Amino acid sequence: MVVIAEFAQLVKADLAKARLEAEGIRVVLLDAQTISMSPFYSAALGGVKLAVADEDAARAREILGLTEE
Repeated sequence: MVVIAEFAQLVKADLAKARLEAEGIRVVLLDAQTISMSPFYSAALGGVKLAVADEDAARAREILGLTEE
């Protein structure tokens, strides 16, 4: 699994997750539960991280309109 994006707000991470899952890409959101319980931790944790399988990373970035870092 590789992290392809970070989101300060859980709702934005959920929207990105739904978009990728609609395209058949399996997604894991890291730190989502912690930030949902205490949103003030978002900055300290680096936000909600969206992770996909290594082989899906390029396609997922393309779908979300992200540039590879």
